[in-house]
Amino acid sequence: MGSGNKVREANVEDVAEICGLVRELAETVGDSPPSEEAIRARLEELLDEPRARVLIAENEVGIVGGASFWIKPDLAHGDTVVEVPMLVVAERHRRSGVGKLLMEEVRNFASENDASQIELVATRANLTARAFYRSLGFVEADVVSLEFVGSQEDPPEE
Repeated sequence: MGSGNKVREANVEDVAEICGLVRELAETVGDSPPSEEAIRARLEELLDEPRARVLIAENEVGIVGGASFWIKPDLAHGDTVVEVPMLVVAERHRRSGVGKLLMEEVRNFASENDASQIELVATRANLTARAFYRSLGFVEADVVSLEFVGSQEDPPEE
């Protein structure tokens, strides 16, 4: 199944298939799925951003995976980092080399841009993703992730 997988840059015409992948990812991590309109807006924004990339993996059945990532200057370390906010493979195509192929492209991009680090996030509960990333040489950092979720005008009370 994995031998026909190819990676290419995404385009706006891929939004419906990307939306399906994003919804699958949201379900996996317990998030509410965004609307197709929101995904289209973010996709268009990322496609216009020179420091960002959106890749899709496809084979004879269509789009089976995707990744978004971007370069960020890291002032705290005086270095360049590639951050991967999204990597998703359609459930029935997992363990077929799609995720590894996408991460190889991310690593190539990091190398081409002299980034010394690749950052990504996996939830504690997503044991499969964590094992996958460890199999590629990633190590789990001892950090606490804090997120502000809500309205900037009406922040939550302590």
